[in-house]
Amino acid sequence: MSMQARITASLIIAALLTPLSSAARTWNVNTSGSGDAPTIQAAIDSARAGDEIVVSPGNYTWAHQGTGTEYGMIFFDRDVTGITLRSAEGAEVTILDGQYKGRIMYIMAYNDIVIEGFTFLRGKAPDNYNSGGGLIGHLSTPTIRNCRFISNSADFGGGLWYGGVSEPLIENCFFNDNQARSGGAICLVNSHTAGSITDCIITGNRATDRGGGILVYNYKFTLERCLIYGNTAEERGGGLYCIQCEPSQVTHCTFSENSSPAGGGIYLVDDSELEVLNTIIAFSHQGAAFSIHPGNMLTVGCCDMYGNAGGDTLPAGTNDIGYNIYLDPQFCGVPGSGNFHLQSDSPCAPFNPPVTRQCLQIGAYPAQCGAVSTSRSSWGIIKNPDR
Repeated sequence: MSMQARITASLIIAALLTPLSSAARTWNVNTSGSGDAPTIQAAIDSARAGDEIVVSPGNYTWAHQGTGTEYGMIFFDRDVTGITLRSAEGAEVTILDGQYKGRIMYIMAYNDIVIEGFTFLRGKAPDNYNSGGGLIGHLSTPTIRNCRFISNSADFGGGLWYGGVSEPLIENCFFNDNQARSGGAICLVNSHTAGSITDCIITGNRATDRGGGILVYNYKFTLERCLIYGNTAEERGGGLYCIQCEPSQVTHCTFSENSSPAGGGIYLVDDSELEVLNTIIAFSHQGAAFSIHPGNMLTVGCCDMYGNAGGDTLPAGTNDIGYNIYLDPQFCGVPGSGNFHLQSDSPCAPFNPPVTRQCLQIGAYPAQCGAVSTSRSSWGIIKNPDR
């Protein structure tokens, strides 16, 4: 046999002995149990990296799914990776209902999990691990997108808790009526890598201690284009409470109508480092726009502080990088309406005097009444402006 023939034969044998890689699969799940798997958990247990689980509209309850454990109704074990779990028709019609019997979801998996388009309703964290009533996760980098977290409860992170070395992307989600001792809606704990909360609405959540909307402890995070309003903390930090926060940033957000005796908007303590840019903090029912302890580093620029019951002025020691204003942001809606778009002549709308010609957009939403809406693509952030 010639050399060429022997090489060809070897390649053929090698090909025959190499197992064929399986193509990515879509698993369909419905409330009747007649899909490709009888429950959401069964689909997760059967899926492999690259697979997608598509859940039909319906109410998926703790009792209906029949898979609830001490971890939760739905559990991603640490060896699960590369799976997308999404609803077919969106969160409004696809409900994961914990029925107050236990936590809804636990993500222990390491990488590339996508959760999209579900309502997390009536989850309750178990007594032995009382964090994350709706969802808990750690040591992972999931994307949690287009979800609603409603009426969940825990000691820490009523709606969602994430910790460990983790980088969750929480995107376009809605948090309402969640309750915890700390972190009524969201609690982020112990990570020097950055988690991100983007384009979210966090409203009507409550903490009996700290962080009515969000509590962050020893964690690096970004909060961008979010609306945080109508949240309450009975002790500190109505909207956001930062304790030992690693260098983090809040940009293009609107805080309004939050309430706490100390820091109706934002509260910093214990060597936290936070930069707040292009953000509105207004109309806190109780507490000042900011409250910080000595030794923390707060940097504020291109922000509007107005109408906060405990005061609007920047605390002593703040690094004021300029273009901050103390004027009525002129929302389109009256207080309590939930409409936080800007009037066309708002001092926070792009290109209006006195400062937005330099800062462009201030707040989470553009002008919508009295003028054509301003595209978010024109927004800018001024850092360290030349004063």
